[in-house]
Formats: sequence, structure tokens, C-alpha cells
Amino acid sequence: MHDWSGQFALPRVDLSSLPERDLLVEPRVEPHAEYARLVSHVRLLLPAGLSPEPGMQFGPLRGTARGTFGPLSARYGWEVLVTQEASRHLQAVGIRGLVPVRAELQGLDSGVVLYELELPLRGLLHRDAVLTGPKCPTCGGYEARISPEPWLDGDALPHDVAIFRPANGTTFTFVNERFVEAIEALGPSDVMFREAAVVPESRTGSVH
Repeated sequence: MHDWSGQFALPRVDLSSLPERDLLVEPRVEPHAEYARLVSHVRLLLPAGLSPEPGMQFGPLRGTARGTFGPLSARYGWEVLVTQEASRHLQAVGIRGLVPVRAELQGLDSGVVLYELELPLRGLLHRDAVLTGPKCPTCGGYEARISPEPWLDGDALPHDVAIFRPANGTTFTFVNERFVEAIEALGPSDVMFREAAVVPESRTGSVH
């Protein structure tokens, strides 16, 4: 049985061409053989170097939105949304690695457009911030306990993107100092940044 899942959102991945797409909508527990069969259909649609895992979310974010949105928002902590103005500003000031995908949301005020950022998998949490159990011999998954204030591995710190998720902690989102400065220039956002430690210490500025 497969009884764990991640929360990796891939809004650019379009499953509409798959004959099995209706079986990929409802989260559920499946025998590993059935999970492996479904994964075989999805694998080739994923970005290069990214392996499929349970709980991946595909396609644009859909649903109903209410309220007022600042330049940067987060849903569940791992779905990162920016306004159209923020998306344009971030790209104009040279923030790298942005992949905005327009969210298909009902209920937004007239003229408001939100984009979900498809976040690249880069870098690693420091090994001392992650406690892992033995790998499952069937699926290869393993239990992991992560420090509530994890720090990054400076030797694996990415320098080609300004926002990313570490490969061994995909529920955490990190941005660099330039990203923070660019967003804060647009006014109050709906998220709070906290500085994260980097070990060995980075020579390229702070990470949040």
C-alpha cells in the first residue's frame, strides 16, 4: 500500500492527453502496483530530473478565491501566488527562475489576476536538520522528521534561481534576499519572511 504523500505542485503539467487522467484526480491509498502503473503514464510529462511522488498536484490552480490579495500569497504554505503586477515587477528587476502560471480562480475582484509560481527543486536542507528512517524496500520512500527551523546546506545552495524548494524538504519554500527586497518594494504581502541559516555560510547573501 502507498500511504504517504508530498505536496509538490506543478501547474504547467497538463494531464488532459492521458487516458488515465480521471484516475489521477482523487487522492487515495492504492496498492503499490497500481500506483506504479499510474506513475508510468505521468513520468514523461514531468520536468527533466524530477521524479514522480504521491500527492503531486498537476495543472493550474482552480477554485474560488475571496478577499484582497497582496503582491505575494501562499496557500497551505507551499502553493505560492503572486499578483500580475508582482509577476511583472519580479521579472523586470531580473529575479531569476520564475515560472508563473495563471490560476483559474473564480470570485476575484475585477481586474485582479493571480499567478501560481511553479517552484524548481534545487538545493538541500542540511543533513543535520533532517532525521530520516530506513527506506521502504517496495516504494523507496522513507520517514523524515525535519527541524521546525531547518537550515540549508551551503555546499548545495542554488545560485541560478531566486526561489526554490530543497529536494529533501519539498514543503519548505526558500527565497533569496533579492526576491524579498523586490516583493517588499510593492507593499505589504500576505506572507512573513524568516531568515534561514546556511551551513557552511553562504557568501552570496541571506536566504529566507
